[in-house]
Amino acid sequence: MRIQHNIMAMNAYRNYTNNTSALSKNLEKLSSGYKINRAGDDAAGLAISEKMRAQITGLDKAQDNAKDGISLVQTAEGALTEVHDMLNRMYELAEQSANGTFEDETDRVQLQKEVTQLKDEINRIADSANFNGINLLDGSMAASGGVEKVSLGTTAATAVAGATFSQKLTFGGMTQNTDYTMSFKYLDADGNAHDAKISFRAGATAGDTAKAAAEALKGVFGDGYTVTASGADVTVSATELGQNKTQFISGTISIQETQSGTAYTTLPTIGTLTAGKNETMTVDVASVTAGDTTIDYLEIDGTKYQILTRGKAPESGYKALYVDQSSGKYSADSAKQIADQLKDYGINVSASGTTLTFTKGSANEGGLTLQIGDTSDSWNQLKVSIDDCHTAAIGIDGLDISTQKGAASALDTIKDAINYVSNVRGTLGATQNRLDHTINNLSVMQENIQDAESTIRDTDVADEMMAYTKNNILIQSAQAMLAQANQVPQGVLQLLQ
Repeated sequence: MRIQHNIMAMNAYRNYTNNTSALSKNLEKLSSGYKINRAGDDAAGLAISEKMRAQITGLDKAQDNAKDGISLVQTAEGALTEVHDMLNRMYELAEQSANGTFEDETDRVQLQKEVTQLKDEINRIADSANFNGINLLDGSMAASGGVEKVSLGTTAATAVAGATFSQKLTFGGMTQNTDYTMSFKYLDADGNAHDAKISFRAGATAGDTAKAAAEALKGVFGDGYTVTASGADVTVSATELGQNKTQFISGTISIQETQSGTAYTTLPTIGTLTAGKNETMTVDVASVTAGDTTIDYLEIDGTKYQILTRGKAPESGYKALYVDQSSGKYSADSAKQIADQLKDYGINVSASGTTLTFTKGSANEGGLTLQIGDTSDSWNQLKVSIDDCHTAAIGIDGLDISTQKGAASALDTIKDAINYVSNVRGTLGATQNRLDHTINNLSVMQENIQDAESTIRDTDVADEMMAYTKNNILIQSAQAMLAQANQVPQGVLQLLQ
């Protein structure tokens, strides 16, 4: 028997402290509701649950972001509802003005006054519609599109008829009975650029050679154009009103001999289309004329833009580009005006002198970006773009129904404007529906991840109460046994008596 060290008491005390520590953790988990309160409780579980908590927080805020996006879209769409109503009213007025029972100086002028007021109100709505200080319809939220193809062309029949369109080729210095190939570029009626090539045999004289080349060129230009040979010259001219089939855009025509020798000649340039090394295309409009003279439209990736002087309405199927010029010639100022308006349409373009430079490739997204996910990945971001809805952008800036002819023409123009606004509203509606589904998906994701995080982190109260009860009983038992163990050394006194 020993009195210096009471091993039984020490053992009882150790179990008592262990049970007390376990009971303390039981109480902590039950009172906090979490079974992981510090890294020591479960290091791996803590790391996983903290990542899940961040994801849950992100998903919750993403739902709020999507709801804000819906509010923005609804604000824009609501403003366009009124624009649609005004366009329909303008169509009604144009239909009324197109009737032959009205006089220009009195009746139609009064109808035009209302049209003017409606146009002003559309512009005011485009300028003022905003959400949290963000302008919605003024073009600042329009996507800035990359350009793949640019073409020059004409819209008016007189622009290509008779003497207004004529290209002259000169032949000379060729070897008799030698086969030659002539290569050149031209634009077709749809504004597409093509490479063309003809083959012919040089005659005894330059005139004979010109005749041979003229016959070959007739196969390219077809009906509506005359190809005539006069001396050493071949002239291509438009002869029928309404023809707009082929136009040269190449500045140089090269005539290459298949056996030996080369001759060159130049023809007037009515426009250039150049693919640059830095993924740009340039259109030089220095020598072309506006309105009803030679060339008056640009076609950019399938969309046609008609170049007009102020106050004129574009033809059906065209968007308007207005220039302030009286000479009929494009200048650096008018090129800048065209570039500025194309930017409003969402085109990546810049002007330098008389040259317009277009950026090729994929579109540069404009508008704003909604963060609709818990990461910065592109699939968790939604670009919201809203096209410019000013009267110039929707094609009614020059709308005039003060004459019967103008009113009849305005009907198609207003229809195009209605379709333009319908397209914008349709895009907004599709965006809103997408965001509704986005919110539903985010909600389900948040719920499932929250459930997983809860499994890792939250206290199982029933299990913890069982442990608490056990540890509480063990503490009481250890206390009782410790008291008994402390009495054991008392037996030594009996031996000492």
